[in-house]
Amino acid sequence: MVTDKQFGKLMKLIKTEKNQNLASTKSGMDEKTARKYIRTGKLPSQSRVDHTWKTREDPLKKYGPKYVNT
Repeated sequence: MVTDKQFGKLMKLIKTEKNQNLASTKSGMDEKTARKYIRTGKLPSQSRVDHTWKTREDPLKKYGPKYVNT
């Protein structure tokens, strides 16, 4: 996971290094990931979306509200 600190370092290095690959490596992330953050211009903390959906039906639902996970 990329941190805001890594993103800041990437943005500083992108101005001084010869190429994007070198800047992304020095900031500690993959080149494709760096490209994504440069293109969007958003901090990693601003890009995250909370997981609010359930991936499957609750198996304890049939036993009543006492056992249902919320």
